[in-house]
This record gives sequence, C-alpha cells and structure tokens, in this order.
Amino acid sequence: MKKVFALITVLCLVFSMTAGYAQTYTSKELGIAFILSDDWGMIDEVENAVLYQHKWSSNEGIRVTATVADGAYDVDLVGEDFWKDLCMNWYSDESIASRLNEANNTYGVRVKSESTQSRYETIGGTKYYRFEKAYTASAYGFYDEGFYDTIFMTAKNGKIYEIEYSRDDDLNQNHFADVTAMLASMSYAEGEVKIVIDGERIMPDTAPMIVTGRTLVPIRAVAEKMGYNVGWNDATQTVTMIGKHDLAFTIDSQTAMKNFEQFTLDVPAILFNSRTYLPLRAVTEAMDAQVQWSEEENTVYITTSRY
Repeated sequence: MKKVFALITVLCLVFSMTAGYAQTYTSKELGIAFILSDDWGMIDEVENAVLYQHKWSSNEGIRVTATVADGAYDVDLVGEDFWKDLCMNWYSDESIASRLNEANNTYGVRVKSESTQSRYETIGGTKYYRFEKAYTASAYGFYDEGFYDTIFMTAKNGKIYEIEYSRDDDLNQNHFADVTAMLASMSYAEGEVKIVIDGERIMPDTAPMIVTGRTLVPIRAVAEKMGYNVGWNDATQTVTMIGKHDLAFTIDSQTAMKNFEQFTLDVPAILFNSRTYLPLRAVTEAMDAQVQWSEEENTVYITTSRY
C-alpha cells in the first residue's frame, strides 16, 4: 500500500522550490490568513478547507478546515470534554479508515489506534485544544504503515477551526516546526465583523459575533462612540444608555426600554467574556441611526442622525 498522509492520496506532485522563502495565504471564505514555509505546496482548496503537502517529504500534509457552528466564538465557551469528544469522534479508527478507503477508492483499509494524548496550548496568542493520535493503517490486513496526526482546534468568529498535521512514523521526515510557525502567524481577522460609525472604524476590545443571523456587539464601544453614557446594574443585570434617548436592556431578555416604553428585540442581550452584547441593528435604530450591512466587506456601517 502506498504511503498516504491521513485523509487524502497524492499520486505525484512536482514542485519547484526556492529555499528560505515563505508564502502568505488569505481567505475571506475561511476567515483566516497565515504564513507558511515555501517548502509546502497547496494541493487542494475547497469552500471550507485548504490542503498542503510538503514538496520534498510527500508523506507530510497540512489541512486547515473551518466549520460554521452557532456560538463558536471562544475555545473556552465549552469545556475540555467537548473538544476531546469531538476529536475522538472525528479521529476515531472507523472515521480515519472510512476517509482513507474513500481516498483510495477501496474498502480494505483498516486502522488501529496506538496512542492518543491531548492538552490546551496557546500559540500566537490563540488558545487551541491540541489532540495527537498515533495509529497503524493496513490494507486487507497487510502492508502495515504507521501514522501520526496532530490536530489543533479552536473557535473564532462563529467557526470551529481545525489545523491538522499528518505524517507517517518516519521521524526523519518531520517538519512540525513549520506548522507551529504557521500557527504563530495565524490571523482570524479576516472573519471578524467590522463596525464603521460615520465613516470611522471602531475597535471594540472584544469582537462582534453573529448569533441566529443577528449581529451582536459589545455595546459600550458602539454606544459611547454615538454619544451615550453607558451604565451597568449588577443586581438587575441591566445595561443603561443615556443620551439622545434613555435605553435599557436586561441580560437574557428580549424586552427592552426606550424612554420608559417597552420594545421587543429579535434576540436577547447576552454576557460574553464579561462584556454585554446587544443586537446591533435593534439598538442603533432605537438611537435613530441607520444601519447597513456589507456582505462583501463583512462590515456594518452605521450613520447617526446628525449626518
């Protein structure tokens, strides 16, 4: 059985290489940008994933995948058991064997796990759940071949990101340092929702998010830019905004107040990373501002009534 790195088969790739150079990858669809050694060549790019193979070590591969998941904005929003169960499911012996059989157009590949380990790790300022698995793949019970997968998983901008490095068990063909360098350069800014108020972009200390199709923002930065004083009542879990209008929003409630009269929100206010998030369109329209969304730029444009 030909050696393959997990999940795909590459028959023959010929690359030219200039040592010491690096390539930059940017994708609005994936919502990421990173730098990778020029020793790697892209072999496939689809809607939610990009795959690379090492040019001179054909049994090493990198796969970056972004999967949309409601509420996936921080790796710590769910516990360690969630990430472990996800990895144990996606990288079970049966799942790996199924993907190898599909890639090789066969049904005789079997996989046997040798060991697994996992932990949290922070690289380039981003926290990842790191999962590693050593396993043996065989074809029809013959031609045993050892493989080793290292997976880094995190949650950003409503997506679960999975960066997988796969290789066979030949320690002389190991360019794992390229993977950690890539992760150190990784930026998720391409997937962030940007906010522009009266032509000026504001930079909240935590990123906006999209929940059930609605853009929620850390409201203090937006409200203060629009001339409102923001207050917080911890006892009632209510945020108040005093300016052109008197506004009040209570956490987990779809009922809000404007000038002491009730109105209804599509989605309730929430607390996230100790910040109050409110549905942007409903709040800014309550402030008599106009809101426009640019899908192409992933940007919310707010125009206040004074313009």
